[in-house]
Formats: sequence, C-alpha cells, structure tokens
Amino acid sequence: MHVDSTPVDARPRAAAGPATTRAEWLGVAVLFLLALGLRLLHLAELRAHDPFFELPSVDPRMYHLWALEIVGGDWLGDRVFLNGPLYPYFLAGIYAVAGPSLLAAKAVQCVLGALSCVLVWVLARRLFDRRTAFLAGAITAGYEMLVFYEGTLVVANLQVPLTLLELLLVVRALERPRARRFALAGACVGLSALARPDALLFAALIALWTLVALRAEIPIGRRLALVGAFAAGTAALVLPVTARNYAVGGDPVLITYAGGLNLYLGNNPDANGSFRVPRIFPRSAADDPWEQRAIFEAWAERASGRELRPSEVSAFWAAQALDFIRGHPVRWLQLELRKLALASSAFEPWNVRSITMSREFSWVLRLPLVRFGVLAPLAFLGLVLTLGRARRLVPLYALLASVLATLLVFFVLSRYRMPAIPVLAIFAAAGLVDCLDALRARRLRRLALAAALTALFAGVVHWPWRFAREDLSMAYYNLGNRYRELEQWEPAIGSYLESLRRNPSYLSAQNNLAIAYERSGRHDDEAIRLWELILARARQQGLAKYVDRAERHLQALRARTGSGEASPHTPRTRE
Repeated sequence: MHVDSTPVDARPRAAAGPATTRAEWLGVAVLFLLALGLRLLHLAELRAHDPFFELPSVDPRMYHLWALEIVGGDWLGDRVFLNGPLYPYFLAGIYAVAGPSLLAAKAVQCVLGALSCVLVWVLARRLFDRRTAFLAGAITAGYEMLVFYEGTLVVANLQVPLTLLELLLVVRALERPRARRFALAGACVGLSALARPDALLFAALIALWTLVALRAEIPIGRRLALVGAFAAGTAALVLPVTARNYAVGGDPVLITYAGGLNLYLGNNPDANGSFRVPRIFPRSAADDPWEQRAIFEAWAERASGRELRPSEVSAFWAAQALDFIRGHPVRWLQLELRKLALASSAFEPWNVRSITMSREFSWVLRLPLVRFGVLAPLAFLGLVLTLGRARRLVPLYALLASVLATLLVFFVLSRYRMPAIPVLAIFAAAGLVDCLDALRARRLRRLALAAALTALFAGVVHWPWRFAREDLSMAYYNLGNRYRELEQWEPAIGSYLESLRRNPSYLSAQNNLAIAYERSGRHDDEAIRLWELILARARQQGLAKYVDRAERHLQALRARTGSGEASPHTPRTRE
C-alpha cells in the first residue's frame, strides 16, 4: 500500500499549506451559514413539536436548574462539584443576558455548532489541504448527532468546540515549540477539563509526546520547560476550581468527585457496557442525577459507618468497582469487549434523549444526514491511508485515544463520543480525497484495498450485536411524562401504551398511564382496571408505595363513578 513516505522532519514544521484565498474564505462563510441554517431549522421544528423543548428532563433539567441558581446569585454554591461546572456557568451567562430562555441557550449552541465546522476546516486545512478541509467541514455540518444534541442541553455542545480549539492550539505549539504557545494550549485544555475532566488524559498524552517527539531537536531542559508551561496553563484554569471545592466543602477535589461513582456504574455486576442503574438503586434513580448522588453517598456512608467527604465517597465506589474487576476478571473482560463493540457500533446508546424518538418531531433529522455507521468506516480508511504522516497527526490520535479510553474505563453513550466526531470527519475526508486522487491516477490496486478496508470495518460497525438494540420503553415513558406535565392527556396515554407495548412489566409506566386515564376524565373504567392490576402486582412484590397509591386512587375513582367492586377481569390476590 502506498502511503506518504516523505520524512516528517524533512517538512517545514510550521508549514500550514498555501495562503488562504478570498474564494476559500467565501467558501468557509457558506459552510458556516449552511451549518447554522440546518441547526436553526431543527431548533424551529423542536420548538413547534417537541414537548421536551421547554420541559427538559434528566441531565438537561439538572443543568438548567443549576444555571438558574447561578444567575439567581448563588454563583459559588455550597457543595463540592459532582459534575463539570463549565457548562452550567456557560448557560448562566446566556440567561444573564437573555433571561432564563431555553430557546436562547439552544440558539447559542447552534452558533457554536456552526463555528465548530469552521474550526474543523481550519484544523484540516493546516494538517492536510483545501479539499480535505472543506469535505471535513461539510461532514461535520451534516452530522446527524451533532445537529440533534445542539437542540438539547448537554455538555457536548460546549465540549466539541473546545476540543477542536485545543487540538488546533496543540498542533500550532508542536509545529513551532514556544513556551507561550504551550501555555495557551494548556489553558484551553484546562478549560475543556472544566466541562469534562477526561480532557486531562488528552493533556497527559500530549505532554508525554512532547518529551519523546522533540528529543532529537530540543534539549531535555527545554522540553521540560515546554511541558511545564503546558501544565501551568492547564493548572491556571483547574486549580481555582480545586480551591473553590476546598473552600465550600473542606475537600480539595481537583474538579469533580464523580470519577469513582462513574467507574462503578460502568464496572459492576449489573453493568452492560452503557448506562444502567445498578439493582441496588431504585429504578427512579435512572432519571434523577440528584437522587443518584444521594443514594451513592448514603450507601457509602452506611457501609463505612461514618460521614464521608466527597472524595471518600468517590474512593469507596472506585474500590467497589476494582473489587468487581479483581473478583470477576473474565466477566470484566467480556464487559470491556462489549464496550469496545458499542464504542465502534452504528448504534447510538443514550440515557437522556433518543434520536429515534426525536425524528418524530423534526423533519431535519429525517433528512439523509451523516451517521456514525457511514462516518466510522470512512474514518478508519483515512486512518490507514494517512499513516505516512502519522507524526504530524499525533494530536488527533491522542484525542481519539483519550475518548476511547474514557468509554472503556467508564461506559459508552453516544454523547460521550461526540468530541471524537470532528476528528473522525477529518480522517474520513482525508481518506475520500486520497481515493479520489487514486481514481484519477488509475491506481486500481489502491482503490481495491481502500474498498476492502472500508467494507471490512463497515461490517464491524454494523454487526447486529444483541446488546446494541434500542429499548424505547423508557423513551416513550419519558415522553408520556412530558405530555402529562403539559396536561395533554391523549398523547400521554398513547405514549405510555407504547412504552408498555415494548415492556409490559414496566410498573412506573402502568402507574402513570393510570393517572393519565384518571385525569383525562374520559377513561375512568380503564383507570379502575389498571389501578386494580397495579395493586395486585404491588402486593405480590411487596411495593408498599405503589399499594398505598393504588388504594387511594381506587377509592377516589369508585366514589366518583359509583363503582364499589373490583373488576371481574382483574385477578384477585391475598393481602
């Protein structure tokens, strides 16, 4: 296979390709406007049709309420951070200017998404050429999951542009090593770590590469100084958060204490490779980050017999995860292979919003946009075909490695692999441009090899793993809850029925369906029959909360309808 064999050291280190022409900048402006237009159209569709638009749930609700607390004056908080603080402060900044508007926040995210396409262009233009840059920018502009997530409140919307900016600054620093360049790159990495702390792994890989790669050109003392400047830039952003954690909680946690908790969520007897609440927690904890935190802390303190600091709670759950790994090495290895399969699969694991559901509310998502199942095989092709310039592309490799390592150590969600998507877009574009050049030069062997590689990895990406199947029962349950909050009873009933069609034993969906039947005022008989069924199941399973609720609702319904006896269709159970 022919690859670029020009020695990297023979190329000018600061070369960034030919000067950018006015026509190129015009093309970049068109790229930006097309990307922004696509995102704003999607946002308009969500505003018109999606009941989640003004009623966020799970993580988006947490970040929205956190931002409201900040803009309301509680800017410091009173607890050690569990989640990265940058995103809620970013939202608070928007709310301070535009009011507590979810529309304004999502519109700003759309602008950032369009700017990310420009940053992809800049990075690809510097590392490759004009054609690769525009193609990579276009792939990013039309990538379905980026458009999708920019319509909701998740950290990835801030993490993606920050990741691209840190990559560009690192590339510049390695091209022309100067302390101020390394310090600026480190500061950007530190800012990204405040969104998600796993950016620090990328920083460690870049620091190690700097010490190794520049040994033939720069004395060890200066290399250490460059790494020191890089670390100082990162520390300048991170350490104030550490000091804040110590000031409010008496615990010098670097950024957050979620590391041990997430390690356990991804490595325990109930783990499945993606996000799953362990059986020791109540089912409701899946939808409430605050409840998850409270349960984690309560379990750790009960097991330890004393009150624990946040760092000790994290250490307790990390130890539980390591005990599982040591005690079940084969099972853990199988779990890691499952995570690897999920990380490279066309399937989009989720725990906040399902894109499958969201396509019902936005025709934009029903367009033939770029999906992971197409992007990943092309990116693999590009990774192989560009090996000849591997030294120059190390920052991109480091980013991909840090994202993959995070997924394997913790668990796989589609939003957690979003920072890698623009990098994969660059490699995909490079591979396609290389194939176009081979076609023009009639290098048929190279084209055949490219086709074989793409087909091989496409088979991996689209392999029908049994565990890579979407269970929409929770998604329809959450949708029903939003309609219930809006008092749109018929859509709520339809959503709960669809949830139960997919998971007939989903007791929470049965409970909320009974409430929707009752509140609608048109389905009293169905409500009575369902409450009787819930009562029977709750008694069998010893669920006192559900028993009490069902009895109260049945008493009220029978008083309203004049019905005194249980339905003959409902099986009776002993008390």
